[in-house]
Amino acid sequence: MKEENMEDDLELPLPTGQENFAVWCQDVYQSYGKLKALCNMSLAVPQGQIYGLLGPSGCGKTTLLKCIVGALKISQGHITVLGKPPKFPGHKVPGKKLGYMPQKLALYSEFTISETLTFYGRIHGLTSKKIQERMNHLIDVLELPQKTSLVQNLSGGQQRRVSLGVALLHNPELLILDEPTVGVDPVLRSKIWQHLVEIVKMGKVSVIITTHYIEEARQANMVGLMRNGQLVAEDPPDAIMQQHCSTTLEHAFLQLCETSDNENDPKQESSPPDGTLESQPFPRVGSPPAEESLKGSVDWKVRARHMLPKWRNIAALMIKTFVRLKRLPGSLVLQFMLPVMEITLICLCVGEPKGIRVAIVNNETLFPSVSKSLLSFLDNSSVQQVSLSHQEAFEGIYNGEYWGVIAFGKNFTSYLIKRMVEKQVSQEIIDGGSVHIWLDETGKTTYFSAFVDHNLGDRAYQVALPVKFEKPIYGSQNKVFPAFVTPGIALSIMFYQAISLTTLAIVLERKEGLMDRCFVSGMRSFEMILAHLFSQLFIISIQIILLLLMILLVFKIPNEGSLVLIIILMVLQGVTGISFGLVISSVVDDEQNAFQAVVGLFQPNLLLGGIIWPVECIPYPLRYVSLALPLTYTTEALRCIMYRGWSLSQMMVWRGFAVTLGWNTFFVILATVILKLRM
Repeated sequence: MKEENMEDDLELPLPTGQENFAVWCQDVYQSYGKLKALCNMSLAVPQGQIYGLLGPSGCGKTTLLKCIVGALKISQGHITVLGKPPKFPGHKVPGKKLGYMPQKLALYSEFTISETLTFYGRIHGLTSKKIQERMNHLIDVLELPQKTSLVQNLSGGQQRRVSLGVALLHNPELLILDEPTVGVDPVLRSKIWQHLVEIVKMGKVSVIITTHYIEEARQANMVGLMRNGQLVAEDPPDAIMQQHCSTTLEHAFLQLCETSDNENDPKQESSPPDGTLESQPFPRVGSPPAEESLKGSVDWKVRARHMLPKWRNIAALMIKTFVRLKRLPGSLVLQFMLPVMEITLICLCVGEPKGIRVAIVNNETLFPSVSKSLLSFLDNSSVQQVSLSHQEAFEGIYNGEYWGVIAFGKNFTSYLIKRMVEKQVSQEIIDGGSVHIWLDETGKTTYFSAFVDHNLGDRAYQVALPVKFEKPIYGSQNKVFPAFVTPGIALSIMFYQAISLTTLAIVLERKEGLMDRCFVSGMRSFEMILAHLFSQLFIISIQIILLLLMILLVFKIPNEGSLVLIIILMVLQGVTGISFGLVISSVVDDEQNAFQAVVGLFQPNLLLGGIIWPVECIPYPLRYVSLALPLTYTTEALRCIMYRGWSLSQMMVWRGFAVTLGWNTFFVILATVILKLRM
């Protein structure tokens, strides 16, 4: 109720002279790059009339309608809708005053008829009782199936009737229909036109309709013919047929098209056309109201209220998201389980090596010998020892059969004792008392070279340097690499899952025309962003709980810090991914480019973000790039919390939180600005 009063306060009186016109366009230009879609376009739609906009495909009809509803910004000229320019503060155009049926179907296929009409009814601020009343009326008028029927199970004609019902739902003052009767049988087409004529006669409702069925446009009060982005004729249907001595409107328009094609510079009608419901002449307005002066007259409180997000729109969008998830349980389960599968693969695949085949060349014949004692301490689950001759061992490693060769000289034990007892020994004794190791260093032996320190146990000192590593201050000597990569991998999973899902969802909605329809219904870009953020928090929360269960309980990754801080940081990183996905989806227009953008950003962040390799190992020109990435400081903060037990009082921890919040704010503002510019 409070929100309705706010909207009433926003409404302003129409400027003098504009009350008689629903839509007024003068010298409108619109181009897509070098292609001119509209050129010097001018038309006037009287209040309380049906205006039929006719023309061949590609002549600019849909572009003109998008400009009128505010979905597309004109390059030059003036447009007023119900007395004010589109998007004027407090005017509800786009919004409640406007009913729009786009050329695309623009319906959520997972919704039922009832859910579809309820969703748009919420956006328009209708009560539940009013929505049900209008729903029952429209189902009867449009001969729709049961309201529990899914949109995706309807025929093409039934789907278009549902789309028409969405435009008619809230009794708008201006109804704009882009080819509403395509795919509809003649009987129902006649019934739709009859309903349009009735609502125009009953109240102050104006209708702009485009159609391919030219003869049915005879029921309109005024028709306009577009050709090459210009209006070449605008008159009542009977007047046009009379001017061209034609018995049908289609034949008259064929003559107009031929005349237009034969002229090098088709000129637009400059004289005011005649025609009202009673075929009385109506005056054209000399000039549009000055948009700047109108905006200057708006009180700052009105501007502020206009900028505030409407929570009913946010709630409607969130409910829409949850209904779609309920209709797609497989997709929902995949969203929950995919991060779990990814972290499981990481924890299983990154760990201690198993089954390393190593060739052993032991030339010692003395028993007992130190060489056999050292070999007995090797972990047989990690190192598989194969005793061979010197020639067979080297043939095997050259052929890629073994990862390394461990060789002991004939007098290894005696020479080793001499090295430890005597102060000075010859080079021959040093070489004979040493373990000789040849490795295949082509990426296999990252762990094998450390077997002396880890696998030989209390005998390692016999072949090691005189350096002793004490108990680590932080972390553990075991599972160093898995523990290092797990925090960064968990954050990157949250980040890129959020990017992918957000980008795909927004791009598909825009491609199917759903987003444009929501914007025309009065939803703003900031409301869409907030609704998506809030609804995705539910999915993020479930994903984080499952990830932490796998990391901490199943794979026993150590954690010395606060679980609350870990969850908050992971949630913030997921929200950063959502915000970044909004930026990508606001720039690209199709899912293929969106997918390429996400994949292209994955590897640089993985390699430079300190996830699988310390930032300190990155050379300085690239290290500056690394520190500017969204994941770098956050990964460092999560490692400090988990392995050092640090709190927000430590700079490395709060810096990670601050950087994540900064990226969130930046991405949300950037996405809002881009979406607003593209609307």
